[in-house]
Amino acid sequence: MINGDDLSAMRLNAEISQKEMAAKLGLDRKTISNYELGVSQIRVGELFSWFYYCKIDTSTVLSQVKIVREKVDSSKTTKSSTERSKG
Repeated sequence: MINGDDLSAMRLNAEISQKEMAAKLGLDRKTISNYELGVSQIRVGELFSWFYYCKIDTSTVLSQVKIVREKVDSSKTTKSSTERSKG
């Protein structure tokens, strides 16, 4: 799980200030601070934007999501075909 220390480390490694990250994400600097302190949770869309601005490769995560989605879609198709043949 990504925590506030991770967010801070990524941002600092990318040499982005809290103020700059806030501007990039369209948020208040205090919100960035709250994320990094663990006071509040970052939203998924903001997290992926954070990754983008910090040049973090998300391809592995996204490929895993795609595999899971395809598995679920395949399961739905198989289940739907089975139900139609029974009816």
